[in-house]
Amino acid sequence: MYTLRELAQGFQVSERTLTRKLETGELRGYRVGNQWRIRGRDWLEYTGAVNGPHVFVVANAKGGAGKSTFTVNLAVLRAAQGKRVLLVDLDPQGHLATLLHMPVDPDRTTVQLLDEELRLPRAHPGRMDRWRTLWTDLMQPIPHAEEHEPLSRVWLVPAHNDLADLERANFHRTKPVEYALREALDALRELDVPIDEVWIDTPPNLGSLTRNALMASHHVVSPFAKSDLGLDGLDRLMVLVEQYLEFNPYLRVAGLVMNYGNPRTIMHNEIRETIMGRPALAPFLLDAYVSEAERFNQAPRLGVPLVLCEPNSSSTLELRRVLEEVTARVG
Repeated sequence: MYTLRELAQGFQVSERTLTRKLETGELRGYRVGNQWRIRGRDWLEYTGAVNGPHVFVVANAKGGAGKSTFTVNLAVLRAAQGKRVLLVDLDPQGHLATLLHMPVDPDRTTVQLLDEELRLPRAHPGRMDRWRTLWTDLMQPIPHAEEHEPLSRVWLVPAHNDLADLERANFHRTKPVEYALREALDALRELDVPIDEVWIDTPPNLGSLTRNALMASHHVVSPFAKSDLGLDGLDRLMVLVEQYLEFNPYLRVAGLVMNYGNPRTIMHNEIRETIMGRPALAPFLLDAYVSEAERFNQAPRLGVPLVLCEPNSSSTLELRRVLEEVTARVG
């Protein structure tokens, strides 16, 4: 719940303007004595932040946390629930396409989505036509959709190792590098493309590609390995999320989830106790976890996401519990 003054100062809007919006009902609020109070959800709806697709980013500063496998399987589970899902791969390793057994055309990847030279300035009259052409070309359907119905509601913009070159070149942009993906997803909303959610995979670092994802997203999901080094990656990610709230006030942590967990081991419980002792991490730790299942680790060999080819396996049930907690927190 926000006061009128908090919103005005935080988002650089005059109190008079907000009062007028509240009195006309354009912005929903509640009077407490002589003061207005506005719920966060009502403010997000008014600003348009929750119009169009919800954007999830799966991130961690450390490698080996299972980000790509989590991204694909959670997104496909959402598609199985009826959501239309777009996967965006910002990891130059391109693991999303590997997990989905999709061929990658180097001319149809997130490189083209982020490269400023392929877009037009915001004021150019042909800007949205250019975006429509780009998105139509880059959003690629998933193979095997005829065999697995949920995949018919999933599209992928794959990555290519040229993305690493683009990151090193700092995108050659005339505006702050972190706004590239946000600009692209804003255009997707303006085009009214029928997508309910966007799930973004990120590289195992906190460089400009991960920063792009944080700038463009609403929700952060962070899988982490059951180790002290995994906790180091979480700490650094949470510091960055806190910094980016100044530029993206809609960014929230939807969950920290342990990968390779096993509550019967000492390490599992010690890691959870450590996290619960850290105020910056404790509120976001999920009860759900994913264990050290061999089939989960062999995911790239399966041809389709684990949650589809082995829907009753222990790993799939664990992933379902993770998604249930994440969506409950988002809701």
